[in-house]
Amino acid sequence: MAQLHAQIIATQKQYALRARNQNLSLIVPESFIRGIRHMGYRSNVEAIAELVDNSIQAYAETIDIVFGYDANGSTRKPTHLAIIDDGHGMDPDMIRFAMMWGGTHRENDRGGLGRFGYGLPCATVSMGRCFTIYSKTSGGSLHAVTFDLDSIIGGNAGAERDVAIPTPALAELPHFLHDAMRRSFPGGWQSGTVIVIEKLDRLDWSTATGLRRNLVRQLGVAYHKLLRVTRLQVDGEQVCPIDPLFLDSDADLYDLDEDRASALDPVTVRVEGDECRVGDVVLRYAWLPPSFAATDKARDAIGINANDRFPIIKQYHGIIFSRNGRLVDVQSRTPWTIFINNDRYIRIEIEFSAALDEAFGVTTSKQQVSVSPEMWDRLRGAGLHKAIEHLRAKVKSAKAERPARAPHAVSVSAENSLPERFKRQLAVPRGVAVSDALRMLLDEIESRASGAKPVVQTEYRELLRGWSERMVASS
Repeated sequence: MAQLHAQIIATQKQYALRARNQNLSLIVPESFIRGIRHMGYRSNVEAIAELVDNSIQAYAETIDIVFGYDANGSTRKPTHLAIIDDGHGMDPDMIRFAMMWGGTHRENDRGGLGRFGYGLPCATVSMGRCFTIYSKTSGGSLHAVTFDLDSIIGGNAGAERDVAIPTPALAELPHFLHDAMRRSFPGGWQSGTVIVIEKLDRLDWSTATGLRRNLVRQLGVAYHKLLRVTRLQVDGEQVCPIDPLFLDSDADLYDLDEDRASALDPVTVRVEGDECRVGDVVLRYAWLPPSFAATDKARDAIGINANDRFPIIKQYHGIIFSRNGRLVDVQSRTPWTIFINNDRYIRIEIEFSAALDEAFGVTTSKQQVSVSPEMWDRLRGAGLHKAIEHLRAKVKSAKAERPARAPHAVSVSAENSLPERFKRQLAVPRGVAVSDALRMLLDEIESRASGAKPVVQTEYRELLRGWSERMVASS
């Protein structure tokens, strides 16, 4: 591994030497900086994943996402975010290029997760107005460069100005990282990179708890194939792999209860992409029993009866696309069918090589695919449309065999004991049991939450959790 790291550092130095005579300034108008902050990341999770990609491609064995907080001691919401890795690190000259949009020695590399050199600057400024890159190579010293948007944004929005990239300087890591460094690297930190993001003005979650919970779950899905060789943690919590098809017996939630996913045989197709590049496409299939996401197996997975699998089958609903082992998109529409709510229990993943990026229309931010008509034809030829219908038939048959639910009887006294204000607000029609009305209400809340912003989703779930706790306390 040390020899591999040395080869990569040598490649970085060659790249920096070739580019040394170029203009090392960022010639960007204020409108560009403002626009780049709206890169289009679905959430902070996708932005942070860009930085995790870089760490994985640097052969990091440990990646630690650390939250920093205000000096007043409040830990409700982070004021700093840091991504620490123990990869090969960067030569000081390379740190300057890593700050540039498009600055990378991996240009058009198809062997890893990155290709364009936009991930680091785009991801960082999408969350905060200031970021610092700290890095050191094995046997080298720690150097850092800081980029502060507030020094650029201001005054006349139409004015253009040259912004020189600062020269890397010897540095020490911020104090809030010391405990995390000791915990993650007890034998000492030999090499790697640390990205610290400050002035966090664009966090999607209002609390550290919400941010941590969503990062742990979604990164666990996105990197479920890569976490075998790289240890990833968020604010001290280990990220466990979660297979969205629930077929990996070593992954989290596989054995949550007695229900199991059933697999179809995978299909591998060899495809030739642009410029005679050849890559494999692997199609994985599974279907889930109707009770798979429910706590009480006799009832539907609605509201408080949904178990920890439910957010996964709901969020990753449709065809899951993975590139070089990393999940990049989920699409609920093909040229010949649309996935509806009942299709949550069929699971499909299409894994493809980065050699086929053009055929799958991978975007610069690696969070969306736009499959070409020719590729859809290849997938159809590989039996994708038949597999979808077969999976639907399996789920339909399983639902038909499911024992009928006993109706929830509600006594007249129970109906009459409800406060009049509650009856008026529910507007329950005559003849409809209150239990059925409540079930429909929970379904409506869940539907509203699914289409809301992350902050609103969290509030809906906290509302349902609080309601559940009150019922338990009063029972």
